[in-house]
Amino acid sequence: MSMLPSHARTVIIGGGVVGCSIAYHLAREGRRDIVVLERSKLTSGTTWHAAGLVRRLRPSATLTKLINYSIDLYKELETETGQQTGFVQTGSLSIATHEDRLTTLKRQVSLGRAFGLEAEVIDAKRAGELWPLIRTDDVIGAVWSPADGRVNPSDVALALSKGAKARGVSFFEDTRVTSLRKSGGRISGVEVGEHVIEANEVVIACGLWSREVAEMAGAHMPLYACEHFYILTKPLPEVKALGRGAHLPTLNDQDAFLYARDDVEGLLVGSFEPNAKGLPLSRLPADFSFDLLDEDWDHFTPMMENALRRIPALETAEVRMLLNGPESFTLDSQFMLGESPDVPGLFLMGGMNSSGIALAGGAGKALAEWIIAGHPTMELNEADIRRFGPEMNVLGALEARIPEVLGRHYDISYPGLAMDTARGQRRTPIHGALYDAGARFAGMAGWERAVHFGGEAAHLPLTFSAPAWRDRVGAEVEACQTGAAIIDQSAFGKIMVQGPDACAFLNRICASQMDVPPGRIVYSQILNARGGIESDVTVQRHGPETYLMITGAGEVVRDLMHMRREKGTARVEITDVTSGWAIIGLAGARAHEVLQKASAAPVPALKPFGFAPVEVGLARGFAGKLSYTGQAGYELYIASDMAMAAHDALVAAGASHAGLYATGSLRIEAGFRAWGHELTPGTTPHEAGLDHFCAWETDFIGKAALADHSPQRQIATLLFDSPDAVPIHDEPIWFDGHVAGQVTSAAWNYTHGRTAALAMLTMPLDRLRAGEIVDLFEVEIACTRFSARAALAPLKDWKT
Repeated sequence: MSMLPSHARTVIIGGGVVGCSIAYHLAREGRRDIVVLERSKLTSGTTWHAAGLVRRLRPSATLTKLINYSIDLYKELETETGQQTGFVQTGSLSIATHEDRLTTLKRQVSLGRAFGLEAEVIDAKRAGELWPLIRTDDVIGAVWSPADGRVNPSDVALALSKGAKARGVSFFEDTRVTSLRKSGGRISGVEVGEHVIEANEVVIACGLWSREVAEMAGAHMPLYACEHFYILTKPLPEVKALGRGAHLPTLNDQDAFLYARDDVEGLLVGSFEPNAKGLPLSRLPADFSFDLLDEDWDHFTPMMENALRRIPALETAEVRMLLNGPESFTLDSQFMLGESPDVPGLFLMGGMNSSGIALAGGAGKALAEWIIAGHPTMELNEADIRRFGPEMNVLGALEARIPEVLGRHYDISYPGLAMDTARGQRRTPIHGALYDAGARFAGMAGWERAVHFGGEAAHLPLTFSAPAWRDRVGAEVEACQTGAAIIDQSAFGKIMVQGPDACAFLNRICASQMDVPPGRIVYSQILNARGGIESDVTVQRHGPETYLMITGAGEVVRDLMHMRREKGTARVEITDVTSGWAIIGLAGARAHEVLQKASAAPVPALKPFGFAPVEVGLARGFAGKLSYTGQAGYELYIASDMAMAAHDALVAAGASHAGLYATGSLRIEAGFRAWGHELTPGTTPHEAGLDHFCAWETDFIGKAALADHSPQRQIATLLFDSPDAVPIHDEPIWFDGHVAGQVTSAAWNYTHGRTAALAMLTMPLDRLRAGEIVDLFEVEIACTRFSARAALAPLKDWKT
């Protein structure tokens, strides 16, 4: 213990591949005075028993970028450090026995092409040639990715640690952190028994134990462990016959929940079984290190039967062991990283969802850059820890959800797919009424959100083609246009900003002018110092010192964190009042008529983006004249305990209901941007076409970065020529033989009878900015290209 320092710039807790990667990349970027603390030995947790598969094709742009960097790094580390990583470029083979599985694989191939990745769609015969041990009688197609491979996980971690040590990082094994220290709410150090290491920042990357360690500082890190199984066989003649040094590609048979590779002349066959087993950490001994859980053949037998059918050679194989090792997963199957919104200076990374080896290189680099720069340096929204609020770190929810996450690891990613467990945690004040009206709900940011009102009958079966709910949603779209449709927006975040400096503070935080008369609503973006969009909000001015900010359902945590960080000495109070208010949207040509019928008092005559007190049945609140649908309408802000009274009065006055699918279609037609799709921390107002909302006369955060900004890309609207085109997100767009952008969001457009989309385009910007509707675009969906036209103008304004 005497060897431990009393101070370090950065303390990293955890000596697995993730912690070693963070240390390596911090040091490579020039950070000094770094300490890594490992409770046992390096790689002794999840790292040592990982299967070590690294596959480039992924379902999202972010994951694709991170994993591609990882693979390239692992190929180079041995040359740099002299430590072998075991990287072997074997390629990977993903087979499909279901048409929709093949579509899923083809979608990944198309996404990969946007990044120049090599992959080939092949037939069953070619698949059998690449993996001669498998049966292919039921295989309808496959994808061959020659650049994929495998590594030895422990060797990768040791190579990263060796590279870090060469740059001055200090590693301490057999050093268990017993407590975390804070000063003024900020992380200030770690305790190892009675020894204290003061630190500027602390990083938690200790795998299974990360949630418990984060709780030492009062931070939330919602992850949970599951048992994960694979078998190792003794040498097989069929594998020996490949020849010394020869390898089979990594095999993915996701329809049978299996993956496989050769291993020491035998086979490694693992599974993501549908009936996964959760693992309370109380079952693990305190000294759990390089250990495994008990074999459970009764549990694994159904997967073994799948494996025997796919790989007949296993029938005569002698099993060396059934490995059962714990791994950690998250509520939404995406890993988490970033600075804790609860404790400044505390950085978190974990919940790798069985992709830790593949992600460790790229994710470690991303977090290291975040730590140094003080902000993310690439698009990381899907992994950002701020997507989880403290209320989502509930043990009961984790125990229920996480086994489902592992069990659905190989699910076909249909539009409309939703998790079944840990549902109903946050219900809006009018949830019961929506349920009675036939709402189909999806869990989003912990909330139950109504997506349409056809119930299960209009939701299933899920498909990549025309969905079952298309006609039902069409009726809801029509109601939003010609009738009066209730849209439950109560999950939106509400943040009260009050105090003598409220106006000045918001004028610095928000890009739009906030010094407006009381009774006005301002639409604005919150920018970061680089000019990127941190959030998309509306702000109501209720009085000289009182504002109410409305933000996205999943953005409350990040907005509060940003605002409190920027508050400084400003005399303002920032309060989350989300649960106190319902927001009932009322959209359509008859919205005013229905609202007046529901009210005994005159409905105030409002200009667009004005708001005033209103009575709705027995309820009292505020009505704002705006609608996210682009149609005529209102947002009604009603205290939660009176929301049902307002809802019932609106229904009695003739209102119907509409869900998120309907509003999504309408907002794309109106050209409205959405956070996490068109708007991200790396997207500027100019690129999003929102720079006209910026108040250039005020000194808002990000203004300086935008002073000479000349965007090289632009959000545009796409309209497909064929009704058979059904994009989802991230599909590459081609123009003149080059990748010209990617789809950011898409929905069926009922006006034109085909899909419309918003997309980030890089060409031909000169023609688009001249106001043209440009044809000759092609969008690649599952390896098929569909023609489309594009323009900067919203679709509703096109002259077609």
